[in-house]
Amino acid sequence: MATPQEPARRPDARRTQAERRAESEQRLLTASVELIVEQGLARTSLADIGRRAGASHALVNHRFGSKDELVDRIIEEATRYYAHAARTRIGARTGLDAVLELCALYLDLVDGPDPIGRVHVVLWSEAVAHSASRRNAQLEWDRQFRDFVSGLIEDGVAEGSIRADVPVADTALTIVGALRGTAMQLLVDGGIDLDSAQSLIRELVLSDLRVRPDAG
Repeated sequence: MATPQEPARRPDARRTQAERRAESEQRLLTASVELIVEQGLARTSLADIGRRAGASHALVNHRFGSKDELVDRIIEEATRYYAHAARTRIGARTGLDAVLELCALYLDLVDGPDPIGRVHVVLWSEAVAHSASRRNAQLEWDRQFRDFVSGLIEDGVAEGSIRADVPVADTALTIVGALRGTAMQLLVDGGIDLDSAQSLIRELVLSDLRVRPDAG
């Protein structure tokens, strides 16, 4: 007599509670990012996010509690996204080459198909008029970005690909500011050519950082 087979298990039955929770939170984060990029944070409610994700308002409240907590989670997610992309794209590049590649990558992500690559620009633009706690979340993102750029510049100075007298912190601030301003323009003006913008940023960075030949 044939041994009876066990009934097929549904895919959901094989997932742990932690996995289901993580997937649920990821759907909510994805919906949040999409809506914020489409219409801004101020016009996005937790109820909107629930509807987009196919979840209840109560679940969104349970996961995030408030908009400030939601923004913190989105920034964490965007930070991981950028860090992974930077490690992959920069690879073995160092010094000036790494700075140039990072600048190109940043604008590629802002102009790319995944809204997680530009949500921080939208949040940054709205943070100016909001509470100190929300501004602080954006300031922390900027500090991490500037610190990363500063590290690349310092490596370039050490290896000789970047001039030794460059003011590291001020230059990192200028580069991040130029990238952020260009990113804002890309979001509001669909007619801007990405390649041209990247070329201009590249020339600005090269003119400021590359080692200058000795006079005479």
